[in-house]
Amino acid sequence: MAEMFTTSAVDAVAALRAGTVSPVDLVDVAEQRTRELQPVLRAMISTCFDHARDRAKRLVDRPGPLAGHPSWLAGLPVSVKDVVDVAGLPTTYGSAALREPARTSSPLVRRLSDLGALVVGKTSLPEFCSGPATVNELVGRTQNPWDPAVTCGASSGGAAVSVATGQVWCAHGEDTAGSIRLPAAFCGVVGIRPTPAAGELEVHGPLARDVRDAALFLDAMAGPGFLAAADRPALPRRVAFSVDYDGLATVDSEVREICTAAVRSLASAGCEVVESAPVLDAQRVHEAFGTLLTHRAAARYGPVVDRVGGGAGIRAEVAAGRAVTPDRLAAAEQERGRVVRAFAALFDRVDVLVTPAFGGPPWPASPEPADLARVAGGWPLTWLVSVAGCPSVCLPAGRSAAGHPVGLQLVGRPGADAALVCAASAVEQALGQVSGVVP
Repeated sequence: MAEMFTTSAVDAVAALRAGTVSPVDLVDVAEQRTRELQPVLRAMISTCFDHARDRAKRLVDRPGPLAGHPSWLAGLPVSVKDVVDVAGLPTTYGSAALREPARTSSPLVRRLSDLGALVVGKTSLPEFCSGPATVNELVGRTQNPWDPAVTCGASSGGAAVSVATGQVWCAHGEDTAGSIRLPAAFCGVVGIRPTPAAGELEVHGPLARDVRDAALFLDAMAGPGFLAAADRPALPRRVAFSVDYDGLATVDSEVREICTAAVRSLASAGCEVVESAPVLDAQRVHEAFGTLLTHRAAARYGPVVDRVGGGAGIRAEVAAGRAVTPDRLAAAEQERGRVVRAFAALFDRVDVLVTPAFGGPPWPASPEPADLARVAGGWPLTWLVSVAGCPSVCLPAGRSAAGHPVGLQLVGRPGADAALVCAASAVEQALGQVSGVVP
């Protein structure tokens, strides 16, 4: 039973539904694995194994009215990023000042619980999701399980590490500009950014060890149909490949080679591949993204930062957002509209856009400011997709010479999430790069 942490989420749920393992068994496995790894990796900010075990016992006796639902998880242990409320645990956003336990769970957590998920812990993030590294005063730095000398990404770094190392079978993340996809890329797992609500940058999504597991959890988060799509893998007929958005992003030679080789494999498998990218103005989109991101930070985190304080990073981000004038915000929204139209024009000609998930390997765990400025050049590969309002999937493309995972990003047209999951499942099979649990 102790080795169940290596089992896929899909297989674990099948065993739970069949009764060959119990929810209590899996909570015990998750707790043992987490207690072994937390002192080293620090993926969790808080845990609730006793509460999860009590719920697991009740699930065995009284499965509940949704036990026959297509998205029923039957007692699968999962983690949630510490930005959503779980009754009885503090919602810290990575801040040591926020320690009051939540009285009730968020609608998302209630939905997952109603569908048989057992939340066993809340994963680490940078304070108020601000900054390029998953580090905070509560637990310190979350380590990349492949190499402690490099970052695990942010801001859903704890989520990626929790699934990469078998502490849970699926993890909830939140993505504004790459916060699911970058940690997925750097930790060698799969992350899905679903289509957000109109006009939003931020969206919740799953991280898991392969596309089917991520689709299973997305079913529970958003509604059934994604696992069914993953179980019908079909390569997209026509793929656009852009390694750097025509020079808008900075991509190093090794990432270029790995992702180009992956796309050649897709062409060999039957995809028609064209080199193409949305037509964008680099200066305008960079200015617009900075405006939209800081304005969002000021609106979302400004009041709580005023009340409890915060580190230099989040204070600077809030201050920049509050300095945004109505004219600048209007110009940013107009540029967002141009980005949306540019991506739509591309999807009139192709089914899926493929890019690297980031322009370089994971950067050093304690980078100097100059290094951060340099690695920021690889970030547009994800945040442009956010500005365009598109769904995307990050999955492993290979490994660098240093053994670090490299991620490939698949992007679909807004609303075509199930079709994108179907394509991602086929791409994953074609590449054969599922990494399994990090030892």
